[in-house]
Amino acid sequence: MNNGFANRMKELRKNKGYTQKKLASLLNIGQTTVANYEQGTRVPDMEKLNKIADLFEVTLDYLLGRSEEIARSTKDAKSKGIDLKTADKVYLNYLLQGDSENARKLIVGFHEDGVNIEYIFFNILDKVLKEVGVLWEKGTVDVWKEHFISEVTIDIMREIKFREKKKNIKSKSMIALNAGAELHNIGLRMISDILDIEGWNVIYLGCNVPVQSVVKAINIEKPKFIAISITLEYHIDSAIYMISAIKNHFGKNSPIIILGGSAFSNYAKVCEKTGADYYARDIDDIRDILKKNKL
Repeated sequence: MNNGFANRMKELRKNKGYTQKKLASLLNIGQTTVANYEQGTRVPDMEKLNKIADLFEVTLDYLLGRSEEIARSTKDAKSKGIDLKTADKVYLNYLLQGDSENARKLIVGFHEDGVNIEYIFFNILDKVLKEVGVLWEKGTVDVWKEHFISEVTIDIMREIKFREKKKNIKSKSMIALNAGAELHNIGLRMISDILDIEGWNVIYLGCNVPVQSVVKAINIEKPKFIAISITLEYHIDSAIYMISAIKNHFGKNSPIIILGGSAFSNYAKVCEKTGADYYARDIDDIRDILKKNKL
């Protein structure tokens, strides 16, 4: 039971975007106690278990790892018979039917019910986009439908981001873009949006930005970091060329370059081969890199 509860506790905390310190404050306990819960060395009493379940809107059985049924107590989810475990399938089905309005209502409804934006982006929207890519490769989905789904998803992301309360820090800066003609940019946009909400001044440039323009942007904005994303392997050379041009131009004053994207999933020693300073697999890797290189 300890391991089941410990894993669920940690998963639920991360899905909400809480730090251990934040969760401890909400539960009126010490941060060390939360850490012990997540390590499985302590289990709360029944009163505290109920408080945790209420906070995360889950059943005690789910919290303790005895059931996979979340049974969220949200009106929107209940009325449609939808929970987080099936949200991606329902969202995909709406979009395949061309029903963008119900797709929007579904995702915005979850956000209004308190589901963390990071969970929505990466566990629902990104998951669906990857599935659509597979369907396109199989010939099940035509390219026009893939574009439609991408555009609807971008609009929903924009709406959810607008609803979020941003931290007003903005002294930390990053330029984010795709290298060369790489057009798969939604994953990087998700990361950029979340970092922007967390207080970073993220200058998102998107796709097809000439290297000379990137150099100009760095000269003017003077970012601490550059995040470059590549999804398809045949764009890796463009990333290498961009990284080389930036480092040759700025020398020791070059911003820290973070490279990511699924193009490197099967690669070893990515930084050695590309000249990047860091390789990030996901947003947690990026957060770790930013933490290591504090302004």
